[in-house]
Amino acid sequence: MRVSWTTKKNLVPKMEKAASDLDGRSVQAGVFGEQAWLAGIHEYGCKIKVTDKMRAYLHRQGLHLKDSTEYITIPERTFLRTGYDEGRAAIVQGAEDLLPFVLSGDYSSDQFLAQVGQFMASHIKDYATALSSPPNHPFTVDQKGSSNPLMDTGDLIGSISYEVQ
Repeated sequence: MRVSWTTKKNLVPKMEKAASDLDGRSVQAGVFGEQAWLAGIHEYGCKIKVTDKMRAYLHRQGLHLKDSTEYITIPERTFLRTGYDEGRAAIVQGAEDLLPFVLSGDYSSDQFLAQVGQFMASHIKDYATALSSPPNHPFTVDQKGSSNPLMDTGDLIGSISYEVQ
């Protein structure tokens, strides 16, 4: 007995093309453009040297620094790295769920990578919005009216996006 079959549609070349289109491409999520400097300050923290002019300004604003205070320290708040790390499993699962659509030709490689970028940016934004530690200095809370360390105007969190390369 002999068995043979003929396929009506050979999808292997389409799948190979889709895989080839993804080869070497990547997605980066983060803060790009105008808010990148502020994101870097919060992501890694920084020490700001207190000048006489700064000391006088802060005094007029109601923050009275000790004479011995040489630096103002903004603590590290790793919202980009930790936001990605905490969302990684869900991001990978989302990408795995979409991959069959790319291989079947229902999604282009650009659509797939954009969707993965949106997953990444969304998880980082959610993490940054919920971040509460380390807390703001009480003076900062009074000035901006919020205890969320990364939320003031919303520009920083709103600028979290992705780039497909």
